[in-house]
Amino acid sequence: MLHPKLGRVMNLVYYHSVFFALMGTTLRIRSYRKTIRLEKVSRTYLIYSYIVGIFLFLNMYYMIPQALMDGYIKYNIVLQWNFFAMLILRFLAILGCYGTMWMKRQEIIQLYMNSLNYWKRFSKIMGTIVNRHDIKELQESLTRIMVQEILVLYGGFMFSSLIQYQLLSVINKHSLLALSARLTHFLHFIAVKMGFYGLLILLNHQFMVIHLALNALHGKKAGKKWKTLRSIASMHLETLRLARKIFGFYDVINATVFINMFMSTLNILYHAVQYSNRTIKSDGWGMLFGNGLIVCNIWGTLKLLEMLDKVVTSCNNTGQALKQFSDLPNGDKKLQRELEIFTMQLRRNHLVYKICGLVELDKPAGLSYIGSILSNVIILMQFDLRRQEHPNKTQYVALLIKGKSAE
Repeated sequence: MLHPKLGRVMNLVYYHSVFFALMGTTLRIRSYRKTIRLEKVSRTYLIYSYIVGIFLFLNMYYMIPQALMDGYIKYNIVLQWNFFAMLILRFLAILGCYGTMWMKRQEIIQLYMNSLNYWKRFSKIMGTIVNRHDIKELQESLTRIMVQEILVLYGGFMFSSLIQYQLLSVINKHSLLALSARLTHFLHFIAVKMGFYGLLILLNHQFMVIHLALNALHGKKAGKKWKTLRSIASMHLETLRLARKIFGFYDVINATVFINMFMSTLNILYHAVQYSNRTIKSDGWGMLFGNGLIVCNIWGTLKLLEMLDKVVTSCNNTGQALKQFSDLPNGDKKLQRELEIFTMQLRRNHLVYKICGLVELDKPAGLSYIGSILSNVIILMQFDLRRQEHPNKTQYVALLIKGKSAE
Protein backbone atom coordinates (compact mmCIF):
# COMPACT_ATOMS: atom_id res chain seq x y z
CA MET A 1 0.00 0.00 0.00
CA LEU A 2 2.34 2.65 -1.33
CA HIS A 3 1.33 6.04 -2.66
CA PRO A 4 2.19 6.40 -6.39
CA LYS A 5 4.23 9.56 -5.78
CA LEU A 6 6.32 7.93 -3.07
CA GLY A 7 6.67 4.84 -5.26
CA ARG A 8 8.06 6.87 -8.16
CA VAL A 9 10.54 8.65 -5.92
CA MET A 10 11.71 5.38 -4.39
CA ASN A 11 12.05 3.93 -7.90
CA LEU A 12 14.40 6.80 -8.70
CA VAL A 13 16.47 5.98 -5.62
CA TYR A 14 16.46 2.31 -6.58
CA TYR A 15 17.67 2.94 -10.14
CA HIS A 16 20.50 5.12 -8.83
CA SER A 17 21.62 2.22 -6.63
CA VAL A 18 21.28 -0.28 -9.46
CA PHE A 19 23.31 1.86 -11.88
CA PHE A 20 26.25 2.14 -9.44
CA ALA A 21 25.91 -1.55 -8.42
CA LEU A 22 24.98 -0.77 -4.82
CA MET A 23 22.40 -3.57 -4.65
CA GLY A 24 22.96 -7.23 -3.80
CA THR A 25 20.70 -8.14 -6.71
CA THR A 26 18.11 -6.39 -8.83
CA LEU A 27 14.38 -6.26 -8.13
CA ARG A 28 11.46 -6.83 -10.44
CA ILE A 29 9.07 -3.94 -9.91
CA ARG A 30 5.60 -4.08 -11.46
CA SER A 31 3.70 -1.00 -10.45
CA TYR A 32 0.44 -1.96 -12.16
CA ARG A 33 0.25 -5.15 -10.08
CA LYS A 34 1.86 -3.50 -7.05
CA THR A 35 4.32 -6.38 -6.68
CA ILE A 36 8.04 -6.35 -5.99
CA ARG A 37 10.06 -9.53 -6.47
CA LEU A 38 13.72 -10.44 -6.43
CA GLU A 39 15.20 -10.85 -9.87
CA LYS A 40 16.28 -14.43 -10.52
CA VAL A 41 19.25 -13.48 -12.70
CA SER A 42 21.74 -12.19 -10.15
CA ARG A 43 25.07 -13.49 -11.51
CA THR A 44 24.93 -11.05 -14.39
CA TYR A 45 24.44 -8.20 -11.96
CA LEU A 46 27.33 -9.52 -9.85
CA ILE A 47 29.62 -9.32 -12.90
CA TYR A 48 28.32 -5.81 -13.57
CA SER A 49 29.12 -4.92 -9.96
CA TYR A 50 32.74 -6.04 -10.44
CA ILE A 51 33.01 -3.95 -13.61
CA VAL A 52 31.65 -0.81 -11.90
CA GLY A 53 33.90 -1.26 -8.88
CA ILE A 54 37.03 -1.77 -10.98
CA PHE A 55 36.10 1.19 -13.17
CA LEU A 56 35.80 3.48 -10.15
CA PHE A 57 39.10 2.19 -8.74
CA LEU A 58 40.93 2.81 -12.03
CA ASN A 59 39.16 6.12 -12.43
CA MET A 60 40.99 7.46 -9.39
CA TYR A 61 44.24 7.48 -11.38
CA TYR A 62 42.85 10.20 -13.65
CA MET A 63 41.67 12.39 -10.78
CA ILE A 64 45.18 13.89 -10.50
CA PRO A 65 45.77 16.11 -13.54
CA GLN A 66 49.20 17.00 -14.88
CA ALA A 67 48.54 20.68 -14.23
CA LEU A 68 47.60 20.12 -10.58
CA MET A 69 50.87 21.49 -9.20
CA ASP A 70 50.60 24.50 -11.49
CA GLY A 71 47.08 25.39 -10.39
CA TYR A 72 45.67 27.38 -7.53
CA ILE A 73 46.87 24.93 -4.86
CA LYS A 74 50.51 25.11 -5.88
CA TYR A 75 51.49 27.42 -3.00
CA ASN A 76 49.00 26.11 -0.44
CA ILE A 77 50.16 23.00 1.39
CA VAL A 78 46.84 22.73 3.27
CA LEU A 79 44.88 22.40 0.03
CA GLN A 80 47.43 19.94 -1.32
CA TRP A 81 47.21 17.64 1.70
CA ASN A 82 43.44 18.03 1.73
CA PHE A 83 43.26 16.97 -1.91
CA PHE A 84 45.24 13.79 -1.31
CA ALA A 85 43.29 13.09 1.90
CA MET A 86 40.09 13.24 -0.16
CA LEU A 87 41.59 10.74 -2.62
CA ILE A 88 42.38 8.33 0.20
CA LEU A 89 38.88 8.70 1.62
CA ARG A 90 37.34 8.09 -1.80
CA PHE A 91 39.44 4.92 -2.08
CA LEU A 92 38.20 3.76 1.32
CA ALA A 93 34.61 4.64 0.40
CA ILE A 94 34.70 2.57 -2.79
CA LEU A 95 36.44 -0.28 -1.00
CA GLY A 96 33.85 -0.16 1.79
CA CYS A 97 30.88 -0.03 -0.59
CA TYR A 98 31.83 -2.80 -2.99
CA GLY A 99 33.65 -4.87 -0.38
CA THR A 100 30.42 -4.97 1.62
CA MET A 101 28.33 -5.81 -1.44
CA TRP A 102 30.67 -8.62 -2.51
CA MET A 103 31.40 -10.16 0.90
CA LYS A 104 27.87 -9.90 2.35
CA ARG A 105 25.95 -10.39 -0.85
CA GLN A 106 24.00 -13.48 0.26
CA GLU A 107 23.10 -11.88 3.60
CA ILE A 108 21.92 -8.72 1.86
CA ILE A 109 19.77 -10.71 -0.59
CA GLN A 110 18.25 -12.55 2.38
CA LEU A 111 17.57 -9.15 3.95
CA TYR A 112 15.68 -8.15 0.79
CA MET A 113 13.58 -11.31 0.99
CA ASN A 114 12.81 -10.77 4.67
CA SER A 115 11.89 -7.14 3.98
CA LEU A 116 9.47 -8.12 1.19
CA ASN A 117 7.85 -10.79 3.37
CA TYR A 118 7.59 -8.28 6.20
CA TRP A 119 5.91 -5.74 3.94
CA LYS A 120 3.37 -8.29 2.65
CA ARG A 121 2.62 -9.60 6.14
CA PHE A 122 1.89 -6.26 7.76
CA SER A 123 0.28 -4.48 4.81
CA LYS A 124 -3.09 -5.77 6.07
CA ILE A 125 -2.63 -3.87 9.32
CA MET A 126 -2.16 -0.64 7.41
CA GLY A 127 -5.23 -1.36 5.31
CA THR A 128 -7.64 -2.47 8.02
CA ILE A 129 -6.66 -0.45 11.11
CA VAL A 130 -5.16 2.80 9.88
CA ASN A 131 -7.22 5.33 8.02
CA ARG A 132 -6.17 5.51 4.37
CA HIS A 133 -6.31 9.29 4.41
CA ASP A 134 -3.78 9.39 7.25
CA ILE A 135 -1.45 7.01 5.40
CA LYS A 136 -1.81 9.10 2.26
CA GLU A 137 -0.85 12.28 4.11
CA LEU A 138 2.13 10.54 5.73
CA GLN A 139 3.41 9.19 2.44
CA GLU A 140 2.93 12.50 0.65
CA SER A 141 4.93 14.28 3.36
CA LEU A 142 7.72 11.69 3.06
CA THR A 143 7.65 12.13 -0.71
CA ARG A 144 8.22 15.87 -0.35
CA ILE A 145 11.09 15.25 2.06
CA MET A 146 12.73 12.76 -0.31
CA VAL A 147 12.30 15.09 -3.30
CA GLN A 148 13.90 17.93 -1.32
CA GLU A 149 16.88 15.72 -0.49
CA ILE A 150 17.32 14.72 -4.16
CA LEU A 151 17.15 18.36 -5.27
CA VAL A 152 19.69 19.38 -2.62
CA LEU A 153 22.08 16.60 -3.64
CA TYR A 154 21.92 17.43 -7.32
CA GLY A 155 22.02 21.15 -6.60
CA GLY A 156 25.30 20.60 -4.78
CA PHE A 157 26.54 18.51 -7.72
CA MET A 158 25.71 21.29 -10.19
CA PHE A 159 27.41 24.02 -8.14
CA SER A 160 30.45 21.82 -7.50
CA SER A 161 30.79 21.02 -11.21
CA LEU A 162 30.71 24.70 -12.17
CA ILE A 163 33.22 25.71 -9.50
CA GLN A 164 35.65 22.89 -10.34
CA TYR A 165 35.49 23.88 -14.01
CA GLN A 166 36.26 27.49 -13.11
CA LEU A 167 39.24 26.40 -11.00
CA LEU A 168 40.92 24.62 -13.92
CA SER A 169 44.14 26.51 -14.62
CA VAL A 170 44.62 24.84 -18.00
CA ILE A 171 41.77 23.45 -20.07
CA ASN A 172 42.95 20.46 -22.07
CA LYS A 173 42.18 16.77 -22.42
CA HIS A 174 44.01 15.81 -19.23
CA SER A 175 42.31 18.41 -17.04
CA LEU A 176 38.86 17.65 -18.47
CA LEU A 177 39.46 13.93 -17.97
CA ALA A 178 40.42 14.58 -14.35
CA LEU A 179 37.30 16.72 -13.88
CA SER A 180 35.11 13.99 -15.38
CA ALA A 181 36.67 11.43 -13.02
CA ARG A 182 35.97 13.59 -9.97
CA LEU A 183 32.38 14.20 -11.07
CA THR A 184 31.86 10.46 -11.61
CA HIS A 185 32.93 9.81 -8.03
CA PHE A 186 30.67 12.64 -6.90
CA LEU A 187 27.70 10.95 -8.59
CA HIS A 188 28.62 7.68 -6.89
CA PHE A 189 28.67 9.48 -3.54
CA ILE A 190 25.25 10.98 -4.32
CA ALA A 191 23.85 7.52 -5.09
CA VAL A 192 25.16 6.14 -1.78
CA LYS A 193 23.70 9.03 0.24
CA MET A 194 20.41 8.82 -1.64
CA GLY A 195 20.14 5.08 -0.98
CA PHE A 196 20.81 5.50 2.74
CA TYR A 197 18.30 8.36 2.93
CA GLY A 198 15.72 6.23 1.10
CA LEU A 199 16.13 3.42 3.64
CA LEU A 200 15.63 5.92 6.45
CA ILE A 201 12.45 7.18 4.75
CA LEU A 202 11.01 3.65 4.60
CA LEU A 203 11.92 2.91 8.22
CA ASN A 204 10.42 6.19 9.38
CA HIS A 205 7.27 5.38 7.40
CA GLN A 206 6.85 2.06 9.17
CA PHE A 207 7.37 3.47 12.67
CA MET A 208 4.95 6.33 11.98
CA VAL A 209 2.37 3.82 10.69
CA ILE A 210 2.67 2.02 14.02
CA HIS A 211 1.87 5.30 15.79
CA LEU A 212 -1.13 5.82 13.52
CA ALA A 213 -2.29 2.25 14.19
CA LEU A 214 -2.12 2.80 17.97
CA ASN A 215 -4.10 6.03 17.68
CA ALA A 216 -6.73 4.33 15.53
CA LEU A 217 -6.95 1.35 17.90
CA HIS A 218 -7.48 3.65 20.88
CA GLY A 219 -10.39 5.31 19.12
CA LYS A 220 -12.23 2.04 18.46
CA LYS A 221 -15.16 1.35 20.76
CA ALA A 222 -15.65 -2.36 20.31
CA GLY A 223 -13.96 -5.42 18.89
CA LYS A 224 -11.08 -7.64 19.89
CA LYS A 225 -8.52 -4.95 20.52
CA TRP A 226 -6.06 -7.31 22.14
CA LYS A 227 -5.49 -9.23 18.88
CA THR A 228 -4.91 -6.02 16.98
CA LEU A 229 -2.55 -4.75 19.68
CA ARG A 230 -0.61 -8.01 19.52
CA SER A 231 -0.21 -7.55 15.74
CA ILE A 232 0.98 -3.96 16.22
CA ALA A 233 3.50 -5.09 18.85
CA SER A 234 4.77 -7.78 16.50
CA MET A 235 5.07 -5.22 13.70
CA HIS A 236 7.04 -2.86 15.93
CA LEU A 237 9.45 -5.60 17.03
CA GLU A 238 10.10 -6.80 13.48
CA THR A 239 10.57 -3.23 12.24
CA LEU A 240 13.08 -2.66 15.02
CA ARG A 241 14.96 -5.82 14.07
CA LEU A 242 14.86 -4.81 10.42
CA ALA A 243 16.34 -1.40 11.25
CA ARG A 244 19.13 -3.02 13.28
CA LYS A 245 19.95 -5.38 10.42
CA ILE A 246 20.05 -2.52 7.92
CA PHE A 247 22.30 -0.45 10.19
CA GLY A 248 24.52 -3.48 10.77
CA PHE A 249 24.93 -4.55 7.14
CA TYR A 250 25.65 -1.05 5.87
CA ASP A 251 27.70 0.05 8.88
CA VAL A 252 31.03 0.31 7.03
CA ILE A 253 29.43 2.06 4.07
CA ASN A 254 27.68 4.58 6.30
CA ALA A 255 30.91 5.18 8.24
CA THR A 256 32.71 6.10 5.00
CA VAL A 257 29.75 8.30 4.02
CA PHE A 258 29.93 10.36 7.21
CA ILE A 259 33.74 10.64 7.05
CA ASN A 260 33.56 11.83 3.44
CA MET A 261 30.78 14.25 4.36
CA PHE A 262 32.98 15.65 7.14
CA MET A 263 35.99 16.14 4.86
CA SER A 264 33.89 17.51 1.99
CA THR A 265 32.26 20.14 4.21
CA LEU A 266 35.64 21.05 5.68
CA ASN A 267 37.13 21.34 2.20
CA ILE A 268 34.26 23.49 0.92
CA LEU A 269 34.36 25.88 3.87
CA TYR A 270 38.15 26.25 3.65
CA HIS A 271 37.84 27.03 -0.06
CA ALA A 272 35.26 29.65 0.90
CA VAL A 273 37.89 31.23 3.16
CA GLN A 274 40.35 31.27 0.25
CA TYR A 275 37.73 32.96 -1.90
CA SER A 276 36.99 35.58 0.74
CA ASN A 277 40.62 36.62 1.28
CA ARG A 278 41.27 36.69 -2.48
CA THR A 279 43.84 33.89 -2.33
CA ILE A 280 41.80 32.18 -5.03
CA LYS A 281 40.74 34.64 -7.70
CA SER A 282 37.08 34.52 -8.62
CA ASP A 283 34.37 36.61 -10.22
CA GLY A 284 30.78 37.17 -9.17
CA TRP A 285 29.62 33.89 -10.68
CA GLY A 286 32.22 31.99 -8.70
CA MET A 287 31.05 33.57 -5.46
CA LEU A 288 27.42 32.78 -6.35
CA PHE A 289 28.19 29.14 -7.16
CA GLY A 290 30.32 28.85 -4.03
CA ASN A 291 27.57 30.12 -1.76
CA GLY A 292 25.12 27.75 -3.43
CA LEU A 293 27.49 24.84 -2.85
CA ILE A 294 27.90 25.73 0.84
CA VAL A 295 24.12 25.96 1.34
CA CYS A 296 23.41 22.66 -0.45
CA ASN A 297 26.20 20.82 1.36
CA ILE A 298 25.25 21.94 4.87
CA TRP A 299 21.52 21.60 4.16
CA GLY A 300 21.97 18.04 2.86
CA THR A 301 24.08 17.07 5.87
CA LEU A 302 21.54 18.47 8.33
CA LYS A 303 18.65 16.76 6.53
CA LEU A 304 20.40 13.40 6.68
CA LEU A 305 21.14 13.76 10.39
CA GLU A 306 17.58 14.94 11.01
CA MET A 307 16.03 11.96 9.22
CA LEU A 308 18.29 9.55 11.12
CA ASP A 309 17.19 11.16 14.37
CA LYS A 310 13.52 10.90 13.30
CA VAL A 311 13.84 7.17 12.73
CA VAL A 312 15.44 6.55 16.11
CA THR A 313 13.02 8.90 17.91
CA SER A 314 9.87 7.51 16.26
CA CYS A 315 10.94 4.01 17.28
CA ASN A 316 11.82 4.82 20.88
CA ASN A 317 8.83 7.13 21.44
CA THR A 318 6.27 4.43 20.72
CA GLY A 319 5.77 4.13 24.45
CA GLN A 320 4.40 7.68 24.50
CA ALA A 321 1.67 6.62 22.06
CA LEU A 322 0.97 3.58 24.22
CA LYS A 323 0.29 5.72 27.31
CA GLN A 324 -3.06 6.81 25.90
CA PHE A 325 -4.45 3.34 26.67
CA SER A 326 -4.10 4.02 30.40
CA ASP A 327 -7.53 5.72 30.44
CA LEU A 328 -9.30 2.54 29.28
CA PRO A 329 -11.32 0.51 31.83
CA ASN A 330 -9.69 -2.54 33.36
CA GLY A 331 -12.44 -4.89 32.26
CA ASP A 332 -10.63 -6.44 29.31
CA LYS A 333 -7.94 -8.58 30.93
CA LYS A 334 -6.53 -9.80 27.60
CA LEU A 335 -6.01 -6.23 26.44
CA GLN A 336 -4.30 -5.34 29.73
CA ARG A 337 -1.99 -8.31 29.39
CA GLU A 338 -1.06 -7.36 25.82
CA LEU A 339 -0.39 -3.80 26.96
CA GLU A 340 1.96 -5.07 29.66
CA ILE A 341 3.76 -7.33 27.19
CA PHE A 342 4.10 -4.49 24.68
CA THR A 343 5.36 -2.14 27.39
CA MET A 344 8.03 -4.62 28.51
CA GLN A 345 9.03 -5.10 24.89
CA LEU A 346 9.54 -1.37 24.45
CA ARG A 347 11.58 -1.11 27.64
CA ARG A 348 13.93 -3.90 26.61
CA ASN A 349 14.40 -2.81 23.00
CA HIS A 350 15.74 0.62 22.12
CA LEU A 351 16.98 1.59 18.70
CA VAL A 352 20.44 3.18 18.75
CA TYR A 353 22.57 4.02 15.74
CA LYS A 354 26.31 3.80 16.27
CA ILE A 355 29.03 4.13 13.65
CA CYS A 356 31.10 0.93 13.83
CA GLY A 357 29.60 0.37 17.28
CA LEU A 358 31.58 3.29 18.73
CA VAL A 359 30.05 6.70 18.02
CA GLU A 360 26.33 7.16 18.65
CA LEU A 361 24.63 9.52 16.23
CA ASP A 362 21.81 11.59 17.71
CA LYS A 363 20.98 15.30 17.93
CA PRO A 364 23.85 16.19 20.33
CA ALA A 365 26.26 14.18 18.18
CA GLY A 366 24.98 15.99 15.08
CA LEU A 367 25.64 19.37 16.68
CA SER A 368 29.11 18.19 17.71
CA TYR A 369 29.63 17.00 14.13
CA ILE A 370 28.92 20.47 12.75
CA GLY A 371 30.86 22.16 15.57
CA SER A 372 33.97 20.07 14.93
CA ILE A 373 33.88 21.06 11.25
CA LEU A 374 33.76 24.74 12.13
CA SER A 375 36.53 24.30 14.70
CA ASN A 376 38.80 22.65 12.13
CA VAL A 377 38.09 25.42 9.63
CA ILE A 378 39.08 28.03 12.21
CA ILE A 379 42.31 26.13 12.92
CA LEU A 380 43.11 25.98 9.21
CA MET A 381 42.38 29.70 8.89
CA GLN A 382 44.89 30.47 11.65
CA PHE A 383 47.44 28.23 9.99
CA ASP A 384 46.77 29.98 6.69
CA LEU A 385 47.25 33.45 8.24
CA ARG A 386 50.54 32.36 9.79
CA ARG A 387 51.69 30.91 6.49
CA GLN A 388 50.93 34.23 4.74
CA GLU A 389 52.98 36.14 7.34
CA HIS A 390 55.97 33.80 6.78
CA PRO A 391 55.92 32.76 3.10
CA ASN A 392 58.09 29.91 1.95
CA LYS A 393 60.94 30.23 -0.55
CA THR A 394 58.81 29.57 -3.60
CA GLN A 395 56.27 32.19 -2.58
CA TYR A 396 59.08 34.64 -1.76
CA VAL A 397 60.62 34.23 -5.21
CA ALA A 398 57.23 34.71 -6.83
CA LEU A 399 56.59 37.89 -4.83
CA LEU A 400 60.08 39.15 -5.66
CA ILE A 401 59.52 38.59 -9.36
CA LYS A 402 56.19 40.43 -9.18
CA GLY A 403 57.89 43.37 -7.41
CA LYS A 404 60.63 43.65 -10.00
CA SER A 405 58.16 43.44 -12.85
CA ALA A 406 56.12 46.23 -11.25
CA GLU A 407 59.24 48.45 -11.10
